[in-house]
Amino acid sequence: MKRKVASRDLEVGMYIAELDRPWLQAPFAPPFEFQGFTIQKEEEVERIQKICRYVRIDPNRGKEAKRYLADGVQLKDITEVFVSLPATSLPKEVYKEKTSFEQEVPTAKQILADTGQVYTKIINDLEKEREIDAEEVKNAVSGLVESVLRNPEAVSWLVGLKQRDTATYVHAISVAVLALTVGRFLGLSIEHLEALGTATLLQDIGKMSLPDNLLHKLDRLDLAEREALKEHVTASVQMLEKAKGFSHQVIQTVRMHHERFDGSGYPQGLFGDDIPLLATISGIVDCYQAGISPRPYRKPKTSFEVLMELYGERDGAFPGGIVEQFIQCIGVFPIGSFVLLNTKEVGIVVRRNQVQQLKPKVMILIDPDGQRLSEPETVDLSAQYLEPEQSPRLIANIVDSKDYDLDPGEFFV
Repeated sequence: MKRKVASRDLEVGMYIAELDRPWLQAPFAPPFEFQGFTIQKEEEVERIQKICRYVRIDPNRGKEAKRYLADGVQLKDITEVFVSLPATSLPKEVYKEKTSFEQEVPTAKQILADTGQVYTKIINDLEKEREIDAEEVKNAVSGLVESVLRNPEAVSWLVGLKQRDTATYVHAISVAVLALTVGRFLGLSIEHLEALGTATLLQDIGKMSLPDNLLHKLDRLDLAEREALKEHVTASVQMLEKAKGFSHQVIQTVRMHHERFDGSGYPQGLFGDDIPLLATISGIVDCYQAGISPRPYRKPKTSFEVLMELYGERDGAFPGGIVEQFIQCIGVFPIGSFVLLNTKEVGIVVRRNQVQQLKPKVMILIDPDGQRLSEPETVDLSAQYLEPEQSPRLIANIVDSKDYDLDPGEFFV
């Protein structure tokens, strides 16, 4: 049986059955690409770690791993993985919602539109070799921060509706909104939230300096192309430094958002406490957003799949305590998740339940017979009124909306 293992956990004696990329991209000669091989020395471990985030080993043909990644975890495992996570001790502000979800949506919608315009202007200015207007960015980010502080679910829902859009500004704003939501959950000060929002909005602007054929390649990047892509970090920092008006904390967060807790990141290979909290949050959010976004060569992963990957790699790429807090913030079933109930009904999560995370509010869209409902019903899974012989509705699985010909945008508010 093949088991998934993070490359950092590889040891001499393990039998490598599969890589996370084609064998031809690996620094091994045939016949390894056909039959795998047993790691004989530390140098081979280092070679794998340079190109792979994870591999699959065969414990029956070599040494067992001390831990395995969460490959094939079932929904029944959610309770022990998500609900019982310990709370991390962090000094924090306590923010209370000031508006309801419904009240905040129109304001959040306008703020997102304004932010999109600012981001588009940034791109146009850079293309014409003009400096970024730091004051415009500050005003846009302040609007996002204020909306997230009033009610984080409204703006999160709106960016979720655009999740399948591959536009650069959509990804940047999605990352910024999610980072601010996490920062709010952690109780960061408004000053830190504004720095975090600014950094995450602008952290990838350096990609503009890279060739189009690299940025828009339809296949997976090879090793040389991945190395070239890493140059965007330095380019982003240089653009912000040239513009002036951006704080050291913002530039530091952009510079370090690809650094990793175990030293596997870039460009400096920092590890542990050398990586500031804002850069760690930025990195986690960027990984999560990349995972749930579509790519030309793969379908988007579900939120649950990406959260399980992050949880499986805690204290590896990211510190365990922050990963656990991130999972608690995102929730098992984020707003906009499509779910299959134990009744065979299909619905979309419209409100989270912070106390009982397995029991959010769900809008039922498809009945048990597979028929689309003309008038969807919203059910609070934590407050069901049942007859004695009735069983409660429960979420059985997370599903892909495309499999049921559903569009998240149809069910907005």
